[in-house]
Amino acid sequence: MSLYFDNEKLFDREGHLTDDGLYALKDGTLDDLGALEAAEHLSFCDLCLLRYTDLIDAAPACLQEPMRDLIPQVQNLMRLRRFRIMTNRYVSSAAAVVLAFVLWGFASVGASQRMTDRAVAPQEPRMSFGQWLDTTVSGFYDSLDDTFSNFTLAAGKGLDQLQHHEDDGPSAKGD
Repeated sequence: MSLYFDNEKLFDREGHLTDDGLYALKDGTLDDLGALEAAEHLSFCDLCLLRYTDLIDAAPACLQEPMRDLIPQVQNLMRLRRFRIMTNRYVSSAAAVVLAFVLWGFASVGASQRMTDRAVAPQEPRMSFGQWLDTTVSGFYDSLDDTFSNFTLAAGKGLDQLQHHEDDGPSAKGD
């Protein structure tokens, strides 16, 4: 015995849904094909739709109403989505404006600097890329060496202070 309703008993000889077919549709015991055929028939047959509506109206009130109201949840999701869209638009616009101002300021400062350099000093010979790279790398290593030297000096001073403090002897709490 099958859990599903027999699709052969879904319609009567006149082509309308049978009472058993309507109950099967309401109870959900129709298979996919039967549910599709019943839904298609209800889309154009007013008599069967009226019978199905009466059948649903006879159901208890707890089955006729939704379990919870979905309107606040949907409205909150719509607000959140609107906020995200507006935020994305404003952030993109603000980033474009900031980038434009930065590039404009960089170009104007660079152009004015080049104009004052040409007016004040004679043209200096340009560095080749290799010379520039050598100067940059050596400057980086010099600054890194200075940083490590300063760190070593600070660590040495801290150790000297600790050794000097230990040489004084233990101090009593009451002293």
